[in-house]
Amino acid sequence: MKKILLHIFFNLIFTLALYAHGNTLTEHSSIKRLSSFRIMGVIDLRTEKDYLSEVKYRTLNHEGGMKVTVLEILKNDVQNNESGKWLYVLLTSPMWVDNGEWIEEYQKFLIFLPDDMPVFDFEE
Repeated sequence: MKKILLHIFFNLIFTLALYAHGNTLTEHSSIKRLSSFRIMGVIDLRTEKDYLSEVKYRTLNHEGGMKVTVLEILKNDVQNNESGKWLYVLLTSPMWVDNGEWIEEYQKFLIFLPDDMPVFDFEE
């Protein structure tokens, strides 16, 4: 019983923490050019604006997330059996990536944003 209560407690805290980040968007049709938001999760970052280009970095799934402004919405697509959108974005806050490098703000990346990945702190 104690384990069940602890499990419920931690799930509740996690859920509250997710929604403490301002406007949460779970349906991406509102994303437009110059929308800004934070992505929590692992995202492949391509430095070239080419869908087939090499993945240069991969984000970490950490509390700070990745803050971006959308420069261009390129197309809807399916990657690894997930529907989503290809976005060309401007990084608006520095962050660590999975290889241990520190990425400075104001760099541009091509990303694939899965439809089922919520975004936080959304501003149109």
